Amino acid sequence: MAKITHRGGWVKISSLNKKDKKNYLISITMLFIGAIFWGIHLTSVDGIMGPAQDVDPTSTFFGIIRLFIVFFWGMAVYFYNKFLKTQDELFHRYSYYIGAWGSVGFVCFGMLMSIFSPYLNFVVGFYECFLAFCIGTGIGGFIFDKKYLRDEQ
Repeated sequence: MAKITHRGGWVKISSLNKKDKKNYLISITMLFIGAIFWGIHLTSVDGIMGPAQDVDPTSTFFGIIRLFIVFFWGMAVYFYNKFLKTQDELFHRYSYYIGAWGSVGFVCFGMLMSIFSPYLNFVVGFYECFLAFCIGTGIGGFIFDKKYLRDEQ
């Protein structure tokens, strides 16, 4: 079974059996490759990284890049689900917990960004709200670690 480390922020890969390690590492690799293509995509849209570059966002090049994102992230989800099916109830609880806290981060931090955006001349878009979701998952992992994994005696 997977051991959760780094204060709820990571899975200790050496704690996995051979099959789970393979599925988890393939999933992370596919996620990373998709993220590289995502970074290329970000140059064609306005967002947290600033305004779009002077490119044609509807070009064939960006169409192929976006297909690569969908393909690689789809494969990441497939292999992560294969990995998740073999894990215990604690790891399932961990997955649900960080997902729920990500949603809380999306609502709370995203709402705060939205409220303050007119005063800071800042436009809130998908990427800013995704960043808020990421902050929420980090907080959720930390709280899960403190609540379920640490012995505070």
